[in-house]
Amino acid sequence: MLRGFLASVLLAGCASAGLLDDGTSVSFGPPHRGALLNPEALPAAGEGYWMPPTWARRGLHYGTAELVAFVVQLGRALQPLGLGRPLAVADLSPERGGPSAWHRSHQTGRDVDLIFFARDASGRPVAADAMRRFGPDGVSLPEAGLAPVYFDDQANWALVRALLENQIAEVAYIFVSDDLKQRIIDAALAQRAPPELIETAALLLHQPVGALPHDDHMHVRLYCAPSDLPLGCQDIGSLRWHKKGYKYRAGRHRMLVERGPVRDALRAHEFVLTSLPGLPFRGFVPR
Repeated sequence: MLRGFLASVLLAGCASAGLLDDGTSVSFGPPHRGALLNPEALPAAGEGYWMPPTWARRGLHYGTAELVAFVVQLGRALQPLGLGRPLAVADLSPERGGPSAWHRSHQTGRDVDLIFFARDASGRPVAADAMRRFGPDGVSLPEAGLAPVYFDDQANWALVRALLENQIAEVAYIFVSDDLKQRIIDAALAQRAPPELIETAALLLHQPVGALPHDDHMHVRLYCAPSDLPLGCQDIGSLRWHKKGYKYRAGRHRMLVERGPVRDALRAHEFVLTSLPGLPFRGFVPR
């Protein structure tokens, strides 16, 4: 509570100084210890996406303006692909950010959980209204009273590709278990996706350390918006990949990030990779 009060005081001071004058959302602090100010609410359903009842009831459907626009656009990008069911969106953040009963992170309006696409035994798309855990073979782990479902490699690659090609915000991490990451990368290779896109997916798909492996959903985290960095948003622990001429990064966002004052603010938080090392272990690079 004190942290949220201090954040409010800080932002009020910034507003009075003319640093914040548009009333838009602000992500404050690191994802695991922060706050969200002037949040946007994600509607429970929209074009190409929905929020299943379990998560709609929790009320964790708030984020920065960038995150909410990101999810809305993601649904619109996936709908024409004929995946057979909408994207299932789970938790974003509490209305004012901060901790919740379900998450250590998700505190600053830049995190969103997305439920994996799955198929039944006959290959038909399954509407995702629950999080099912998947093993390395892509089959859901046994649960009492539930028939097995199967990880939809191609549909989940389509989701990752849409995440990387979005024109709203830059993705910092996509948390997913190593085994499922490999299935997604293999699907990208089978589709002969552009090598640069596969390399980026191999870098950003990441099994978290010291947390659940994320074998039942995909956790997406965005970088701080450039306008939020001077106001206290922190990209702690994330990697920012700079590659000259990389055509999948949003041009306008790149331009904002690389301008002088914002670029200088980023230096304390980013780790620049000029190439993707050919590390030989499974779950990191294309094989």
